[in-house]
Amino acid sequence: MKRIAIAIVFLMLVASLPVFPQAQPPKPGAAPAAPEEPPPVLSVPKDYHYNARGRRDPFVNPVPRPPAPVAPPAAVRPPGLKGVLIAEANIVGVVTSKEPAMNVVVISAPGAKAPYFARVGDELFDAVVKSIKLDTVTFALTAPGDVKGSREIVRKVRPTPGENK
Repeated sequence: MKRIAIAIVFLMLVASLPVFPQAQPPKPGAAPAAPEEPPPVLSVPKDYHYNARGRRDPFVNPVPRPPAPVAPPAAVRPPGLKGVLIAEANIVGVVTSKEPAMNVVVISAPGAKAPYFARVGDELFDAVVKSIKLDTVTFALTAPGDVKGSREIVRKVRPTPGENK
């Protein structure tokens, strides 16, 4: 029985040989065929065209970005004392007199060649000198966007260490 089973298997193998042909060796003198490279993984075929059919693009954010706030153009500051911001002003000294109208404050600013001398009523870029005393100078802010009204800033002539100017 074993011999019959082995003979049947052998005949089946011989009969199936034409079904699985072997690769033929290249003919002499013929150029070897280069194997074709597969296209890249994420490539799109040449003849392909996307049809949206009313659908949105899944790669576009449906929520639009808010418009970027447009910064107002920087104000051009005039030269001299009228171009000095109160934050930049450094009080160097005060000259006082018996008559308050004769008091003078000496203000230095970054980038200025010489200090500026200001009296009561003189304007800086964003403030006006309101009063000058021996140890303090009071400025009234004149900022255009200030809704609280006029705000006063008192600056000491000689601030103590750790104190705001």
